[in-house]
Amino acid sequence: MKLLEWGKGMEQAKKTAIAFYEENLIKSVLASIEKHGGRKCLSSIILTGSFGRGEPTYKIDNEGHFQLKSDVEIALIFPKSSKKEMVERIIRDVSQEFDEDLNLMAVNEARVRNAYNFNFSVRVPKYKTIFTYDLFNGSRTIWGQDYIGLKDIKLSDVDVYEAKRLVANRIGELVYIKNNTDDRDKKAYLKMQWKGKLVLAIVSAWLICEGEYVSSYHGQYKKIKGRISDIEKILGKDFFKEYDKVFGFLREDKPVYDIPDKKLVEYIKQMDQYFKKNNIDKPKVNSSSRVIKYLLKYVKSGLNYGILGFENNILQALISDFGKKSNALKKDADVWYRVLY
Repeated sequence: MKLLEWGKGMEQAKKTAIAFYEENLIKSVLASIEKHGGRKCLSSIILTGSFGRGEPTYKIDNEGHFQLKSDVEIALIFPKSSKKEMVERIIRDVSQEFDEDLNLMAVNEARVRNAYNFNFSVRVPKYKTIFTYDLFNGSRTIWGQDYIGLKDIKLSDVDVYEAKRLVANRIGELVYIKNNTDDRDKKAYLKMQWKGKLVLAIVSAWLICEGEYVSSYHGQYKKIKGRISDIEKILGKDFFKEYDKVFGFLREDKPVYDIPDKKLVEYIKQMDQYFKKNNIDKPKVNSSSRVIKYLLKYVKSGLNYGILGFENNILQALISDFGKKSNALKKDADVWYRVLY
């Protein structure tokens, strides 16, 4: 009984220590932003990503010492384009003051005020990206004007093509990192980590297509746990067991788990069929500036995936060639990195 009570006490102490650490970290980042001139060029600061959702991950040892595994994603909202250079300087200076992995992003005020998908857009889009959805549904304002509290972005607003983007982008990251990391031990761990992230992306993608997606990974886990038979009809039996191990490894500091390559390849093959069955082959979200930016980089890459619909062609190649274990996958990932990353 005493051991049980002691164990509960230790768990509570860990939670209290982590909460104290998080509060002080955010306060310190805000103070650093202000010190470097944030008040002069920002109208809002939004905490997004895992911190915004309230689910950052930690590595905790047996003695209760913890280390942050997540990056700290913060959007710095600037009101005028003339302020962007100053914001980028703040991002550089603030990031250098912290050991944590700060991911500070410069975001134009009009983008959040009007729920645009991209900076410097001129009209409100009919469909939203999953980033836009998560910004409004999985984030919180920590300084200045609360723009994200003024809009109600629904999942039905999201372009279902975002599901395919999620999966293909994770494949691109996995393959590119695997082929461009020299340290053997680091390469092995990163491969396991990004294989796991690909599994989480498969779940996110399926939930988007099924109209069940939520921003929180823990929320997604609950959704899948309630629909195991449905997703296993698509991906095969035992998928949830594999997902459960991956989720524990990446999100809950449970033992490292390396999902077998054979199973991951099979999941991607099944998702490819799922996307095709649902006619998910053309993005509804884009902008002229984005198309031009990608096209210029694509021209330099050699135009090997056709001109019309080249973005989908590159993403489809990643998915198809991963499922076929094709030697072309390395080239796909390289082009993806140079053009779409």
